[in-house]
Formats: sequence, C-alpha cells, structure tokens
Amino acid sequence: MFTIEEINDSGFLPGVRLGYVAYDVCADATKALLSVEHLLSINGSLPVLHDYSEFRPHVKAIIGEYYSLVTVPIAKLLSVYLFPQISAASSAAVLSDRLWYPSFFRVIPSDVHQTEAMAQLMLHFGWNWVGLVSMDDDYGRGAHQSFLKDAAADGVCIAYEEVIPHYLGHENSQQRIMEVARQIQQSDAKVVMVILRDELVKMLFEEMIRLKTSRVWIASNIWSSAPLVMDMQDIDKVGDIYGLRFITGNIAGFHDFFNNLTVNLGVKNELIEEYKRITYCSPSSSKDCSKTRAHSLGPTVAYGERVAVWAIAHALRDLLRCNETSCPGETIFPPYQLVEKLRKVKFSLDGEMKFFNVDGDFEDGYEVVMWVPGDRPIKTIGRYNVRRGQMNIDNSDVIWTMTPNNTKPSSQCSESCKSGHFKKMTNISCCYTCLPCGEGTFSSILMNATNVQMELGLWKDGLNVKHAQKTAQLYILIRVPEMKHQPLPLTLTQRPILGSRAHCPQVGASSKNIQVPPREECLKVCARHYDQPPSVSDRV
Repeated sequence: MFTIEEINDSGFLPGVRLGYVAYDVCADATKALLSVEHLLSINGSLPVLHDYSEFRPHVKAIIGEYYSLVTVPIAKLLSVYLFPQISAASSAAVLSDRLWYPSFFRVIPSDVHQTEAMAQLMLHFGWNWVGLVSMDDDYGRGAHQSFLKDAAADGVCIAYEEVIPHYLGHENSQQRIMEVARQIQQSDAKVVMVILRDELVKMLFEEMIRLKTSRVWIASNIWSSAPLVMDMQDIDKVGDIYGLRFITGNIAGFHDFFNNLTVNLGVKNELIEEYKRITYCSPSSSKDCSKTRAHSLGPTVAYGERVAVWAIAHALRDLLRCNETSCPGETIFPPYQLVEKLRKVKFSLDGEMKFFNVDGDFEDGYEVVMWVPGDRPIKTIGRYNVRRGQMNIDNSDVIWTMTPNNTKPSSQCSESCKSGHFKKMTNISCCYTCLPCGEGTFSSILMNATNVQMELGLWKDGLNVKHAQKTAQLYILIRVPEMKHQPLPLTLTQRPILGSRAHCPQVGASSKNIQVPPREECLKVCARHYDQPPSVSDRV
C-alpha cells in the first residue's frame, strides 16, 4: 500500500495509477487458490480456454505468498496463464525451476544459497557436529537436503536428523516435538540448525525450557526475526540464537504512513488495530507488550514487498513505453508480456542495483543476525555475499551466554588429538578416537589420521633415538638415485626431536630452504643434539 501510493504520487507512470486488492489467506493453500481464482476472474468467472495468449485479466500481477507451502500451489496455477507472481519471503529451492514455475519471481535468494551460508557459519565458529531439525513441507524438505549436501562439502557432520509435521493441527505434532526435544537434550551436539516455521519453533522451545536444556540455535530465515518466538516467556533460557535473514533497507516514511491509517466507521480491520495497540502500548502494560512493540513490524518482508512493487512498476514502465509525460502503451495486455519484461528488468533502489537472475531469483545475500540476550532485539553481526560465496562476521559483536567469560561454545564430535597421539577414524568423518603413537612412529600435525613407521636404529652405528628436549632443525639424509650426493631437508617441528611411545614428533618437508646443505653440515647439526654424532645412513 505504502509503495503503491509512493509510486502514484511520484508520477513514475505518467497517466497511470496503480491499485491493489488484499486477501488474507491465513497461510492456507486452499484459501489462497480460491483468492487467485477471484483475482483472475473475468465477469465473475475464471475462463477455461484452449489458448491463453489472449487472456487479459484486470489484475496485472500478484505479490505473495509468505510461506513456500502456500506459494507453490499458487505458482503452479499461475504458470498455466503465465501470470506474474513475486514473493518477498518464499525461498524454497524448488521454485527456481523455470520449467515448472515459469512466471514466478522472488526478491530474495533461493534456499540453495541459504544452506551454503549456514554451512559457512558453522565453519566460521569451528563447529563440525550439529543437529538438524526441519519440517516436512516443500521448504523444509528442500532446505534439509540442501544443508546436508553443503555441510558434507564443508566438513560439517550431522549428529542427528529430525523432521516435524508442518501442519499445526497434525495429531502427532506435539508428540514429535517432545521426541525431538529429548533427542536434542541427549545429544552431545551443542549446535542445532532449525528449519521450522515460527509456530513450531515456539512449541519446540517451550519443551526445551521445560527440560531445562539450552543450546546454540541456528535459525533459518523463516523464523530468524519472528516476534512470536522473541516474545516468549523465558526465551533467554533456551540459549544463544543466531540466524540468517534477507537483506533489508530503511523505508522512509513507512511508520508515519501506518500511524495515519484510519478505519472507516463500521469497518473492522484487525491488522491496523493490532499495530496501533502494540505501538501505543502504555508503560503500565505487561512486559510482553513492551517487548513486542520493538519487534512488531519486522523490516524484512515489508522491505521485500517494496522491492517487488518497484520491480513491477519498472516492468510496466518498459511495457507501456512510458516517457516523462505519458504511457502510450496498451494497458489491457496479456500477462505473459509483463513476465517477459520482469525477466529483463534492472533498476536502482536505495543505491543498489536490483534484478532477477535466470531462475527468477534475487542474489542480494543475507544478513547474519544475533538475538541479544535480555529483551532479545536483533543485531546484525555480518553478511553473506551470494555471488562471491563469502561470509563476513564481526566477532567483536558476538555474545555467548552458554559458556563462562563469553567464550565460544565448542561443538565437536571429537576433540583434537594431543601431541603423541593419532586419530583412529570411524565411519563418520568428524568422529575418531585418539590413540597413543606406537614406539618408533610419528604423526603428522596436519593429517594425523595414521602413524608413519620410522625404523629404530636409524644410524649405521646402532644408535637408538634418545629423548631430546631441545627444539632443533634436523636434516635427515635420504638417498635419491637422481641426487646421490644431495640430502633432502626435512624439518622436525615438535619439541622432542625423535620420539618414543610417549612422543610422536611431526615431520614435514622444509619449504623455506631449497638449498640442500652438504653432508658434513648435516652431521654437525645432528651432533649438537645427540650424545654422539650419527653416521651417514643410506636409508631412513
């Protein structure tokens, strides 16, 4: 409403005024389809035609829906007519398929990029052992599978996978919530990725509070700034919450516009009444009221819908051949013509270029947000650039409440092996046991999954390796046929020069000094750290 009035007042489409009709479909796909039928109807009915190339409804575009669950059936129906639809919130990856949804657009990235960003967020904080909870609709299934793929590529392992029915009235919803909460409580994974709608998150958190269990929660965009969850009683008890949300911007004058809206006598508008009740909540009201006021109008969807309206306006300006004084093009046009213009539209808004990629998606990126403890305002701590695949986070802004002294929580399947131990791998790449190195072996500091055998009695005179507590550079002589008199320099980087059962030094080839020292110099280096100088060996 606000953006449409802004465009009309600006004269951006000379001689043309935009109008609107709004439907509340209550997040119900059946109601949404019924509303679409009304919008597309001509003379009160939706025509059934053999050829829709001349189908010319009065409505020119549809903006919505919020949930992918509702958007998908709408987009399937509208594809029959090649009727343009733009969503500011539905991010399910399946909607990028131009074969199935040729007239669908969105001013946000696909979930394919969201899960890439989530995996990089795990990497940034050093977590490789996480739980995954999702719901069983198109959005949840797509994001679930995409995250599994991206997590595996980045070396992040999944401790458990749980799926909750998306339908709030499902007979097993509460039972599944309780089962998932117990799984989270019993798991040693301290980080949980949650891909649920806000109502299900609220139910899950209520159970976690009852179980007195806290974790680090990673929120998908669908609930990362949800007032319904923020305003929960005892929300601070669930732990730290981080997440992604779509990039937003300021909408100058929006709140003033909303505050000045009036309801005609005899007309009931619950949305406006609710907004004003929250906005003008008195100091004597409950704590929940004051908290809700801060989060009542999330900027993400409102800004996205503003971008969507401007995209339609720019496409219309091109289609109607508008100049500074008029728009001489035909205003009663078939919808596929506007779809063609939207595919090519490119415009500047708030100093940034906006356009749809070949899949009909925006690639603006995401903001990384943190829920600040206390009254839970949202703070942006970083950004993820979709085009570059790059995550940037300001660690100085990060607050941890689950651990003492604001230290970052650890979520590893296995802790790093100490010096003198090696990894015995399991069937899960992040999980292993640390075992002491055997006598006469060493482990690599980078790839210590195995032990490498080094023969005792390295020197011809029978000298066995002794404990040497000095750090030194040692040139081990290796006979190479092409380099008979050129020993290969290796650097010992662990304190014991060569170890016994208790110490397994790490050995790596020296890349700093390409010049190979003469054999006599090697012997001098060795002699400084042993009781007697070793003899030259033809082998190691």
